[in-house]
Amino acid sequence: MNRIFWAIVFIVLGLWIWLSNLGYLYFKRDWPILLVVIGIYIILSGVSSTMKRKSRKDIKKILKELEEGKIDADEAARKMRG
Repeated sequence: MNRIFWAIVFIVLGLWIWLSNLGYLYFKRDWPILLVVIGIYIILSGVSSTMKRKSRKDIKKILKELEEGKIDADEAARKMRG
């Protein structure tokens, strides 16, 4: 994940400088947008990885309870939905 993050940072920075040289963006004026984009990426990647880990654990637990006969299929479906 760390490699992907830095790859995206360098790609965005390179595009930013290139577009700035072409006259479409002005780095002196628009540089805070770059920080916002990086911050949003960090937040979303952290939230999505947390949700994936949590939901996988929950689903495994529900399936184990279903296999052991502790809950029925309807209750398992309800727990998986929310």
